[in-house]
Amino acid sequence: MLDVKGPGGEPRPVAGRVLVRHPDGSIRWCLVSFGAREAGAHQVLVSRSAPVLKPAVVLRHEAGTWTIESDRIRLTVCETGPGVLGELSCDGHAYLAAPGDLSFCVDGASTRHESRRTVRVIEQTPLRIRLRVEGAHYQPDGVRCLNYRLDVEVWAGWPAVRLDYHYLNLEPGKPAQPVRRIAMDAAWSMGPETRRHFLQKNHGLFYVSRHVFNPAPVGIVADFSYGRGPHVENPAMLLDDVDYPFYLDPPLVDTQDWLGVGDGTHAVYLRMGDFLAARPNRMTSAGNTLNAEFWPATAEPLELPQGRSRRQTVTLAFTKSQEAGAGTAKLSNAPRQAPQGVAALLNAPLHDGRAVVSPDWIAHCGEFKQAVAMPYGSHVRIETNLTSLVHLDMPYTKFDVGDTDSHYNTGRSGIPLPGAPVIPPVFPRSTPTQTYLDLTEPVWTNNEYDAIHVFCKELMRTGRVELWNTLRLAARHNIEVDFLHYSDHRWLHRATPAHSVNHTTTGAYPSHFWTQGLLEYYCLTGDPDALEVACALGDKTVENFSDPELRKVLWGFNREIGWSVLLLACLVDVTGEARFRPLLDEMVDYLVGYDRAGFTGGINLSNGNDRQNMNRQIVGNFFGYASMMEGIDLYADLTGRKDVIRWLKAFCHDLADEAMNAAREGQMRGIDFGTALGIGYERTGDRRFLDMAGLSLDIAYWNAPGVQGGGSAKPVAYAYRGLARLLGHAWRHGLLDRYEYPSLQEASGRKSGNQKGRRKGAKRGG
Repeated sequence: MLDVKGPGGEPRPVAGRVLVRHPDGSIRWCLVSFGAREAGAHQVLVSRSAPVLKPAVVLRHEAGTWTIESDRIRLTVCETGPGVLGELSCDGHAYLAAPGDLSFCVDGASTRHESRRTVRVIEQTPLRIRLRVEGAHYQPDGVRCLNYRLDVEVWAGWPAVRLDYHYLNLEPGKPAQPVRRIAMDAAWSMGPETRRHFLQKNHGLFYVSRHVFNPAPVGIVADFSYGRGPHVENPAMLLDDVDYPFYLDPPLVDTQDWLGVGDGTHAVYLRMGDFLAARPNRMTSAGNTLNAEFWPATAEPLELPQGRSRRQTVTLAFTKSQEAGAGTAKLSNAPRQAPQGVAALLNAPLHDGRAVVSPDWIAHCGEFKQAVAMPYGSHVRIETNLTSLVHLDMPYTKFDVGDTDSHYNTGRSGIPLPGAPVIPPVFPRSTPTQTYLDLTEPVWTNNEYDAIHVFCKELMRTGRVELWNTLRLAARHNIEVDFLHYSDHRWLHRATPAHSVNHTTTGAYPSHFWTQGLLEYYCLTGDPDALEVACALGDKTVENFSDPELRKVLWGFNREIGWSVLLLACLVDVTGEARFRPLLDEMVDYLVGYDRAGFTGGINLSNGNDRQNMNRQIVGNFFGYASMMEGIDLYADLTGRKDVIRWLKAFCHDLADEAMNAAREGQMRGIDFGTALGIGYERTGDRRFLDMAGLSLDIAYWNAPGVQGGGSAKPVAYAYRGLARLLGHAWRHGLLDRYEYPSLQEASGRKSGNQKGRRKGAKRGG
């Protein structure tokens, strides 16, 4: 049992859901849900008895109907019939009069026409209920058009509902599905005198926010209009009669990402998550309707590729008459954490990114190697460098947000599949250059080198909550867009194609399957989709290496096995699933028994040189082997196999020898070699690995700007993977002192080589 106390000592209602257990059955990761009234550090404590939560939310299931009921909300989810939601009432008022009044539509297909859907419980506690509904949109003649998942979430005490709507193209035999409109349509129980409520962000000569109550239809859009955020689609909807001078750039159509409709007694408000980030989007209201368009009818037609999906979050909030008057404080554009206001009600169920586990606690528990990382705030210059490194520049488009352009714009990565749609040339940076040389389709990184892992690690190391949004967008993009939930092609089915145009128009192979970041994200958020995709990639890896013909192509002392070892070891570590263990054992046995000294020829990577021995070639192509070393390091921790540990020590020494040989010939390895140096020091305690780490750090920081590469997934992940653990060991042994800003050292009363607070003791940092 758990208790949570706020910074001031106030106990808060709390509930927990176990995500991962240790082999002995004890809890390793638990998703703790609680309501916070103040910012700051909250204590999670073990309680001897279960707390009594008042108010509470309960769930009942009978006769094909699931009923969620709290002190404010009553909501039913139906397994059969025309409506996913059969009833939705708040504070005694029925906002949906009949099943089917709220539906999800893809053109003429709708959830109104499906005969049966499945429902399962994701979370059931007195504080929060979350159900998952799975079904499909059907036309009146029974033809299916896209599947869907709908997660329905209600919290005790809140007059709000969260809906996570996830549409998936699982249709066989079609490379793409043409779509004009995807939407949630809802007719709400209102009186005849309805008005639309929204915010005009800039009104009058002094740009003062203004509430607008309009009896006529209103549409709010996020599109690609130059310089526009969310805005009303027709200036007449503003009811603004101010005569603006030209320099204020009228009409002042900017608004917020929410819209409400009310009749003077009751009102319902709607907010679309990632309204601007995942453009285009649209909210509309006329009469008693209030709708969310996930692909607007006003946009260009959509060709949704086979296997592609997208999830978008909708929150609904319900207010009473005393809260629906014009100009009241309760209808203000309240800040996200404020306890009142429409925006606050709509944001309340958006718990993603509200909190993070204390970095000190994660390090204390030894999770995900965080104990060896450099503590946050221990070195100003390097922290500044890491902040600039760990960021991604993302486009704000429906299926590209969460990814980054690889800048392989001179050509396409891989050969498009037979029958794949022709991809038209586009301007990857929105506007043509003078020479038009960038008139080509971007090649996307597709989470190259597991950038999701980088953001999870940095979030766990620092607790910087501002990393959450980028992490969420990157993880969900990988789940929804990069991962093909269905394909007619066997080797693409439930796999992640490599960096490619249109994200998925190339082959899928094990060295571009990444589970480490997804599993860390699952532990940090409890997102079941992250766990599903990680396990699916594990299953695909097993399938790849079980096929005799494909195995001949993949098997070798190479990155296909290297990434697969890390992928499978992470799955075994977090899930404990036995089905991933046999292939993992076989791969490790193969690598440990491989005769590197007897190898001849060039390794199949960027800089393979058949005039060099294998260890030297590995050093020169270490980006292809860092995953192998990290995976075997984790495997050794999981199994304790002494032969594997001996091999890993010898491998680290061999690579260190060749790295020094390369350095003498002017080919010193950089920060990317940090994985070998960090693991080598942890496994052997040999000071030589620290000395070589100093050489790598000198390259980056001695009269140099630091580690570069922020903005795009591949260079960010490439640099950070070897850097994070290396900095921890270097900091503990005083190797970073000489890189600190001299003025800061003086201001802190420190001198080079005398770092206060440095951890003392063991020579090994592991």
